[in-house]
This record gives sequence, structure tokens and C-alpha cells, in this order.
Amino acid sequence: MSGAPGWTREEARAALAAAGLAVELDDERWGRVARFFELRARWAGTHNLSGPQALADLRADLLDAAAVWAALGGGEAGDAPPLADVGSGSGAPGLLVACLAPTRPLWLVEPLAKRCAFLRTAAHALELTEVRVFRERWPSARVDALGPCVAVSRAVVSPEEWPHLAARPQVSAVVQLLAQRRPAWPLAGFSLAAEVRYVAPDGGERVARRWTRG
Repeated sequence: MSGAPGWTREEARAALAAAGLAVELDDERWGRVARFFELRARWAGTHNLSGPQALADLRADLLDAAAVWAALGGGEAGDAPPLADVGSGSGAPGLLVACLAPTRPLWLVEPLAKRCAFLRTAAHALELTEVRVFRERWPSARVDALGPCVAVSRAVVSPEEWPHLAARPQVSAVVQLLAQRRPAWPLAGFSLAAEVRYVAPDGGERVARRWTRG
């Protein structure tokens, strides 16, 4: 596979290095990442997967996913609690995290039917057997009933609102993706377990933080 639309593995590796993220794109990982972007570009031509600007820069999607993966501890972590990507939309960061760590359980929570159809199609095409797609709006009693998970979302609500929305009783940890606005963590009973700083494609600093309960 030559690469994602308009992008090569060498360019993806350079973007990760420039961001300060130590993620190895071996043949298997890059094959999944490139195929994901190809599928998304094809679907986006006829379906509203996200706003056009949100799909314009592949680097931002890969960097955010790599930062989430690093904040979760890196590696495969097949026995870890599932990662719940809330408002999965076009699959970033959730499906890209699965491309990097395919044995980690992943729940994609998305209320729109066409976007869920894309997520299911992509997960099947990429042979990501640990991915489950839920056509639900968070918070969801159906997802709550499944047990502990780690919650992440890139843009479903503001940075100030996300901790309050994310911290359901069954959520054992919350991941934040933050740019310039970095409000103080508002909830008692959580501690900062990991912080990953990286450089966005526009040169600004971003940070991924994982807050664990207890």
C-alpha cells in the first residue's frame, strides 16, 4: 500500500517526530492507518462524516491518536478497560488508536446512523475485532451497563464541560485533549496519571492528559 490519500509513511513518520511523539509506524500499523484514511476519504465524498475542515489535515488526526495511545501507556494493553471514544464521528481519535493498538478493546459511541455505518465498515475492513460501535448519545444507559471504561472525546463538548460529561460512575479514567484552553480539572476523586505534550501541525502545543479515579 503506497499510503493514505496524498500522504506517505515517511511523511507520517516525520510528522510524528516533529510533534515529539515516539510511535513506530511499522508495516502493520501503517497499513491500517493508511487504509483508514483511504476509506474515510471515500466515504466523505458522499456522506457527512464531519466538517470539511476537520477532515482536511490528516496529521492532526494521527497526532491526537498517537498522543491518546501514549497517555494510555502505549503498547497493546489487551487486558485494559475498553477505551470509549465519545462522539466518534469520522473515527478520530478512536479508530486510529485501534490502528496503533488493535488488541485494546474500543467502544465507538456515536448517535448518527451514517457515521456508525462508516465506523462499522472501517472496523471490519481493517480487521479490528476488538472494536464495538454503539449508535448512542452519551451518556448512554446501554454503555453504562457494560462496565468500566476509559472515556475520551476530541470535540463533543468544550474542554470545561468534558470532565463533567465524561465522569460516569463506570468510567475509571478520563482522557483530555487540550490546545490553548487548559481549564483546571474540576472534579474531586481523580488524579493525574499521565501527561503527553506534543506539537500540533500549526506549531501550537497540545497536551493529552489521563485522569484516573481514586
